[in-house]
Amino acid sequence: MTNILFIGTNCSWNKGSAAQVISTTKTLRRLMSNVNFTLLSGSPELDSKLCSKYNIRVKGHKTKKSFSRYSKLLRLFESLHFLICAFLWSILRKNGLNVKKIIDKEILMEYYKSDIIVDLSGDSFRDKLGYSIFSMTRILLAIFLEKKIVIYSQSIGPFRKISLPLARFCLNRADLIVVREDITKNYLKEMGVHNPSIYLAPDVAFLLEPAPSEKVEQIMIKENINIKEKNGPLIGISASLFMERIKSKSNIYVLMANIVDYLIDKLNAQVVFVPHVAIPPKLGYPDDRFVAKKIHQLAMNKNRIKLIKGDYSPDELKGIIGRFDLFIGARMHSNIASTSMHVPTIALAWSHKYCGIMRMLEQERYVCDLRTTTFNELVSKINDAWSNKDEIRKKLAIKTRQLEEQALHSARLVKRLIESP
Repeated sequence: MTNILFIGTNCSWNKGSAAQVISTTKTLRRLMSNVNFTLLSGSPELDSKLCSKYNIRVKGHKTKKSFSRYSKLLRLFESLHFLICAFLWSILRKNGLNVKKIIDKEILMEYYKSDIIVDLSGDSFRDKLGYSIFSMTRILLAIFLEKKIVIYSQSIGPFRKISLPLARFCLNRADLIVVREDITKNYLKEMGVHNPSIYLAPDVAFLLEPAPSEKVEQIMIKENINIKEKNGPLIGISASLFMERIKSKSNIYVLMANIVDYLIDKLNAQVVFVPHVAIPPKLGYPDDRFVAKKIHQLAMNKNRIKLIKGDYSPDELKGIIGRFDLFIGARMHSNIASTSMHVPTIALAWSHKYCGIMRMLEQERYVCDLRTTTFNELVSKINDAWSNKDEIRKKLAIKTRQLEEQALHSARLVKRLIESP
């Protein structure tokens, strides 16, 4: 039996992360028999529900404030404590002593019992708008405990000068690195990462299967989305909480409200906001639904706007997104869902991952940088995509088949590492 430990991810509130976990689990099970999966979670009470459906064990500390800064500070101190324990164990082991008592803690023992550790941090292994220290401590734990470590399906960097040397050390010591776009691969080379086991492959979430049509139709009826309306297109939008955090030339909320009004006035569109991050309201933290509501309040044509209020799994969201005629996404995994369903897509970017992934699809012309974009630029790209929607769908059908095969190959690389001595 092979024990695989997922770190740096979740399988609940962030639907992109959940899509990666589900896709990786299902793909590796297709390629291998007798595999056990465990997810190391920062919010196990949330992750357990979907993980149980896919037979993934969940381990981690339960906390009611898993999204607070206080919680992150506690996790940092805990991570540093674990790191010291693992380092001492490593030193003693090299001197012929295997003192397990030093690492006799639940999380450390999950590392110790695993055969391979798969880091699915997505794009959080970076300094800007990220927490690279958490990624580095997790990788160092695997190194000290002498475990195979895979940095899988990620966009990495950039790093500040102070953290770059340690990031470079961690990356050079990884057993396998699979990056999901060429910008990251080039950046790793520039920062001095000479690990021979670096591979470029599409995001593993391209392999996620959408929910059945019957289930999708039930959800759309429940959310009062009229899928039978024929006098105008159905256009989806994925708003992101990062819209509040980036420095932009425009007021992003006003800009998006104006875009929504344009879509309704000029195309007679029905606009649907799709949340790709959904945190239970009882926890008291804003998510994508909060952002959508703010844009909705500023828009004029509210009767043509639908806000998805429910919390749905990534395969259900992919099925919903696949029904749209056009998609505008600030969440990269919502764009992966739309493009893999052959829906013409405008990517609202705030990091290099958008350009890199859209370039793989030969759709980079439809990327808008949220930090600099204007109403006129967005409208121009929307009109371009709408005018060429049929050609885009045909191209996406061809490209996504290629990308799915390449993503499957990246899973084969993980299998090969697991089976190597």
